[in-house]
Formats: sequence, structure tokens, C-alpha cells
Amino acid sequence: MGRILRPSRPLRSGDSLFVVRTGLTAPFEGWGPVHDRLSSVGLSPVFCDSPASSSRDSPERARMRQFLAAVTEGEAAGVLSYRGGAGAIRLLGAWETPGSPFLRGIPVVCGFSDMTYLHAALTRKLSLGTFWGPNARELRDDVTFGLWWEMVSGKVREGDPLPLGAARVLRPGHARGRLAGGNLESLAHLAGTPFFPDLSETILLIEDVDEPLYAVDRALRTLSLSGALDRLAGIVVGPFSGWSPRDDDPAPSVADLVLSLVAKVPVMEASLPGHGTPMATWPLNVPVHLGCSPGDPPYLVLLDSPFETP
Repeated sequence: MGRILRPSRPLRSGDSLFVVRTGLTAPFEGWGPVHDRLSSVGLSPVFCDSPASSSRDSPERARMRQFLAAVTEGEAAGVLSYRGGAGAIRLLGAWETPGSPFLRGIPVVCGFSDMTYLHAALTRKLSLGTFWGPNARELRDDVTFGLWWEMVSGKVREGDPLPLGAARVLRPGHARGRLAGGNLESLAHLAGTPFFPDLSETILLIEDVDEPLYAVDRALRTLSLSGALDRLAGIVVGPFSGWSPRDDDPAPSVADLVLSLVAKVPVMEASLPGHGTPMATWPLNVPVHLGCSPGDPPYLVLLDSPFETP
């Protein structure tokens, strides 16, 4: 992969933040407090919920154009996903790569869950570095908001560790590589499409929610059969919550599935980068050092700034 374009600078007081609804889910209760919390650090949040559309535009095309305009036209310093839920993959069928993007600066783009589809598309089509972190809905949580603001406002710098929460070593070793990935099911759905990210020599983050182990196994094996897991540098297993044991489970845990499919590379488990609160914010496509020493807590350290101008 060539040079990744990083956000021009961190967010700061006085910036506009476009909050874009990319999925099909209904508005969540509590947007008012989230708006007030964003305003409390000096941001000006703009809820972009009703894209203008012509008679020729499908709803997906209208939303895709709204999302790409928010990201590429420089009217806001940041773009935040409104909430997760199904529907973001529908936008990819309406993708239209802008002719001259980022002439007025590169924004901070953040979200998780189904935003995995759009993180991958922005990386493959525009070589853009983005942030795996909360959608607007998750910013109701105090700790999640604090971790998000520390990252997007530039307080986390080169050489700093990323917050892991409860963490443990699953396979020892050390590795360096770009941080990539996101929601496991979404990544598996992208396999074989022109939006699938290049995972070679990356530290791959995977996480999911409400998926039984057979579905996790299916998604992991889809990635394995595609060859996407062949050249990983390391793996971070985020939280896989909301599943219940079954008699036909293919393995005792997600960790066992990962270790059985991907050999040799260091693997760690961390509780913060995924569904649930509190949640961390991590920069994608930034080089990191994954440390998994036997008997010691694992760590993930930034090797570069997520921003062009820290």
C-alpha cells in the first residue's frame, strides 16, 4: 500500500463536526445530551440526517454523496458516524470517487461497527487514514467521550500506548505494522469486493457483538480462504460480546478459533476497542508496535502521529 493520507490536524475548539447517519437505524434517544457534550469542548456539531436528493437519486446514492461530501469537501474538520446498525454496506454500491478531494483539508473520520465498510472504502479508494472509535450514540458514556476527545484532539502522540482495558497475551511475540480491521462480520462481507482492505503486514483488529461462535468461525474462515490472513503481522482480538455457548460450538472461545487459524504471529486480547462501553478510539492505518511478552501485560504503542500536523 502506498502513502496513507492522514487528517490534516487534530480537532480543536471552534471546529465544525458533521454527524452523518449512514445506516438505516432510527434516531436514538439522547442526541441532545451528546450535542451538548460535543459543544462543551468547543465543537459545533451539525446533524446531517436528510440528504438532498434529485429524482434520479436512490436513497443510498443520496446518502453516499452526502457522506463523501462531508469527508472530502473540507467544510468540517471532523466527520462522526451517528450510530451503528445495518445499512452502511448499501452505500458502497453507489460509490463515486471524487475527482479532486481534500483540497480544503483532510478531516478526522470516526465510527465503528458497520462503519467498517466505510473505513475500508475510504482506505482502498482514497488512501485515507480514519479512526476506529465511538459513534455519536456511544459518546453518552463519560469514559468513552474522554478517550475519544484525547485521541481526536491530539493529546495521544507518537510513542504513547493505546488504551486496552482488560488485556491478556494469547500468543507471545512482538510485531510492527499498520493498524487495520474493525468489525469481523463486516470485513468478511467485503472479501472479494474492490473495497476489501489490504491486510498485508498489518496488526489486525477484530471484534463483534451478538454473533454465535459458529458465525465467528464462518467469518474467520472466509477471511482465511481468501488469503487475507496469510501475511498478518499480529492480531488484536477485541470484545466478542452477547453470545451464549451452544452444544455445537466449533471451539470453546473466539481466542481458540483465532489461534487455530492464524499461526506464528503474536495475538493479544483487549476489552476496549469494540461494542460496549467504555470504548477506546484507535487510529487506523497508523503504524503501531504490538508487544506480547510472556508473563507481562500486552501493549500497543503508536509509532507515528495520526495527524499530518500534530
